[in-house]
Amino acid sequence: MRHGFSCRVAEIVRSIPPGRVASYGAVAEALGSPAAARAVGRALAGLPDGADVPWWRVVNWQGKITIPRAGHAAPLQRALLADEGVGFDHVGRADMARFGWRFPEEWDD
Repeated sequence: MRHGFSCRVAEIVRSIPPGRVASYGAVAEALGSPAAARAVGRALAGLPDGADVPWWRVVNWQGKITIPRAGHAAPLQRALLADEGVGFDHVGRADMARFGWRFPEEWDD
C-alpha cells in the first residue's frame, strides 16, 4: 500500500467529528476510490500506536465494529464511540442515519 494513500486516509478520518461515524466505503469514496474500502481498513490497521487519527470512528456499512483478530481493540472502539455519545442497538450497530457522517461533496485533499 502506498504511503500517500495511508496519509490521505488519515486526513479524511481526522475530519470525522466526535460523536459521528463513517463507513470504510464512505472514506474510500471521499478519497475518490469507491472500491478501496478494504484498503482503507488496512491503512487504519497499520496506524502506529498513539497516532492522532480517530480510527474508532470508522465502522462497516451496517454500523458494526469489524476489527478482525481484535483482541482488546473492538471493545475499546465501542467504548470510545460510547464516550462520544454514539449509541448501539441490541445487535451492536450504530444508527448510521443518526450518527453517520457524510463527507463534503467536494473533498479537498
